[in-house]
Amino acid sequence: MLQVCSATPNDAAVLARFRVMLFKEMGRLEGDAAEFAQSSEGYFSWALSTGREVAWVAEDMGEPVAVLAMTLEPMPPKPGRPRLVEAYMHNVYVLPDRRMRGLAKRLVTAAPEYANKKGVRRVRLFTSDDVRRMYENLGFEPHGRYLEIKL
Repeated sequence: MLQVCSATPNDAAVLARFRVMLFKEMGRLEGDAAEFAQSSEGYFSWALSTGREVAWVAEDMGEPVAVLAMTLEPMPPKPGRPRLVEAYMHNVYVLPDRRMRGLAKRLVTAAPEYANKKGVRRVRLFTSDDVRRMYENLGFEPHGRYLEIKL
């Protein structure tokens, strides 16, 4: 049975492993994969424990099959908005044999919903042309080099 859970610092290794797979698939993994995994795990452990990062893990029968992470970025205040936080969604990865089943859509929908509840007014992301249409169908619009959704 498929279950989507909020990630904790205990999920840092899973997020790191999926990040390595993502970069390998994009052809952008340079250097030692084990070193990249270790540094990614350290980052996720720290960022999730400090609230700088939120993430979700989709599991099927207890096995991770998809992930999404989102960095929360404190920004300088603006008039009328003394506490301003923006979000950057990243690390969206679904195992190849689990794609085209709505997992990415389920995760990508959860992130802006969470951000909106926390008072975030904009979620940004970079994407490949392969999945750009999915994001646009979910309300993301081009904004410079990013896609973004205003909440």
